[in-house]
Amino acid sequence: MPARLLVKQQHEVVDRPADQLSELRGEHPCWLDISNPQSEEFALVAQELELHPLAVEDARHGHQRPKIDQYDTHYFIVFYALEAPSPDVLNYHEVSIFVAHNAIVTVHQGDFVARRLVEKRFVEGHLQTSGLLLHALLDTMVDQYFEVVDQFGERIELLEQFVAEEAGPNLHRAHVPLRELFLVKRELLQLRKTIAPERDVLQVLVRGDIREVREIGERAYFQDVYDHILRVTDEIDTFRDLTSNVIDAYLAAASNRLNEVMKVLTSIATVLLVLTVVTGFFGQNWTFIPYGSLPLFWLSMVVTVFIAFGLVMYFRRRGWL
Repeated sequence: MPARLLVKQQHEVVDRPADQLSELRGEHPCWLDISNPQSEEFALVAQELELHPLAVEDARHGHQRPKIDQYDTHYFIVFYALEAPSPDVLNYHEVSIFVAHNAIVTVHQGDFVARRLVEKRFVEGHLQTSGLLLHALLDTMVDQYFEVVDQFGERIELLEQFVAEEAGPNLHRAHVPLRELFLVKRELLQLRKTIAPERDVLQVLVRGDIREVREIGERAYFQDVYDHILRVTDEIDTFRDLTSNVIDAYLAAASNRLNEVMKVLTSIATVLLVLTVVTGFFGQNWTFIPYGSLPLFWLSMVVTVFIAFGLVMYFRRRGWL
């Protein structure tokens, strides 16, 4: 998808070539969206707007931590958009945002839903200033965090229910997805590492350090986004704790099951040990033992059965069997 320059002119938004950004942004709010950081258009715009080389390098290479940097002529923001096309797939879209006077330049790889939603609102005329456009971009991306976190909540709830139902006598036959639990915990950790630094970005916007936000009094809008970020991080922390609890519950159930098995095996081994003592006694090669005595044979059998039965009943009364 090529770069697209949207210019707010009176009551409509029009498309213009990307090389006209410098001359149009003096009178009209402009939004230039670049879907390929390595494109020649980005290099041209960076030169025209005098974007700092360090910020341009970060936008091109990607894999940056969410942040906001201040330069002489612009601000540079790194934010992330998240998409979960399926419960077990989570896509991270790194978005580099340059905030200059009366202009917003977004640089990213490919396309994502949040950008299309904001473009629709901008074209329909709901975003009158570059400050409102910046808020719409950040707010839309953050709002989609809730959908992603809710999917994690549903996955954890299903795993918790599965462990609760199968972590009984049938645990040895159940395929409890312990690997899935650890995978969810790791994904939640990665998600928090991505989202948590964005709070610092929004704190700068709430303070009104950016002129485009401060002059038109739009700090309250970013305060709302900041509150949403706090809610998301709190939910992530809650789900991480819940995942840890489910893992502990599964391991405890597995340990209890192992103890039950060992208890039964130990009881059986104890019974066999006593029987071995009896049979071993009569197996001694002493001449005064009448090996040909039929009554002595049946007596030994009765003693063996009685001892085995007595031990089994004793273990059952103690709850060991």
